[in-house]
Amino acid sequence: MGANIILAVGAIVIFGTFLSSSNRLMTGNTQIAEQNEYYITALSLAQSVINEAKTKAFDEKVLVSAVPSADSMTAPGSLGKDAGESVPNPDVLTTASPFSSASPGFRSSFEFDDIDDYRNYNRLVNTPRAEGYRINVSMTYASATYPDSAKNQRTYCKRMTVNVMSPFIPDTIKLSYAFTY
Repeated sequence: MGANIILAVGAIVIFGTFLSSSNRLMTGNTQIAEQNEYYITALSLAQSVINEAKTKAFDEKVLVSAVPSADSMTAPGSLGKDAGESVPNPDVLTTASPFSSASPGFRSSFEFDDIDDYRNYNRLVNTPRAEGYRINVSMTYASATYPDSAKNQRTYCKRMTVNVMSPFIPDTIKLSYAFTY
């Protein structure tokens, strides 16, 4: 009878140890899965801003006519929103309207019509699973042969960099895209 009790106690200790390590492993896997979801969401939000900008003209001057040379495009210091384009800072999605930057035809005085309007653009996004994604966009002229290099002169290439921050991820997600004319 005494040996059976010792075996039962030993089995309970072994089972408890196994259960504890399994619980730690499952908790760790859940945390990794949640963090990956936050990173994937941040990347998707950055890509959505880039995709939205792809639907716009390359430059304000292109809206009127073809541009004979890069020197006739918007000056580097003037990249950004044009007169009459006022977007809330930060731009927030509401049930009454889409993001102000993205709404072609919805509110003509608010929407962006060319890609450099996104310079210094800020957006706040709340998802059903996580709140507080902050999106900041920068836009510069770049070299067409080396788009990672910012240029302080007009070129046929503009580089958009979208930074996404969230209280749920420790790093800033950075996604860049080069637009060419």
